[in-house]
Amino acid sequence: MPEEFDGQLIAHGAGQVRRTALISRGDAEQRAALALVESCDLALLCADQPLRLSTLLGGTAMARLLRKRNAEGVAIGGLGAGAAILAEHMLVGGAQGPTPRMGSVTLAPGLGLSNRLVIDQGGASADRLGRLLGALALNPFALGIGIDPDTAAFIGADNVMDVVGQGGITVIDPTDVGHSNVADADPSGPISITNLRMHVLVHGARYDLDFRRPL
Repeated sequence: MPEEFDGQLIAHGAGQVRRTALISRGDAEQRAALALVESCDLALLCADQPLRLSTLLGGTAMARLLRKRNAEGVAIGGLGAGAAILAEHMLVGGAQGPTPRMGSVTLAPGLGLSNRLVIDQGGASADRLGRLLGALALNPFALGIGIDPDTAAFIGADNVMDVVGQGGITVIDPTDVGHSNVADADPSGPISITNLRMHVLVHGARYDLDFRRPL
């Protein structure tokens, strides 16, 4: 699978593809691994689950370098679970189903390339809706982004998101959020949250993250 993906990158114009594996936190401090990030034009983070990647990267020289390179204009992306860590508030996981519940959503510090988003990168739309709503009830500042398989969100320097792929991206906007019982709900009780806006965007759609509107 990694070799197949390397071939696709080269077929789409990459001159060279290099991979490095992080087995321990010390690997994120190694000069050879840092040199790869320092010289790359695109860095892609891959993981089987977001928390594994964040525990290996958090507070390391590589995490600082990734933020620095992104601020300089280098694209940083995430594949699968690697997408969730890109945000400041990383959605680690939660229960499936459309209704959010207290205690069913786990958030952890992410890489912090954006403080605007909470990203759910896997599962069918109905399975992740409760996770996203629960995360937004706890953090109503952010936009909730749910990404289907075989689908990608590209965010440019203008903070406009372009949707590419075979599926869709669900955007949940809590800008005008109304009443929520999150402060009073039982430890495992359902969460009430009102007055949200939801968009489903497919290939070719664009969304302005600054003004929170489809283009």
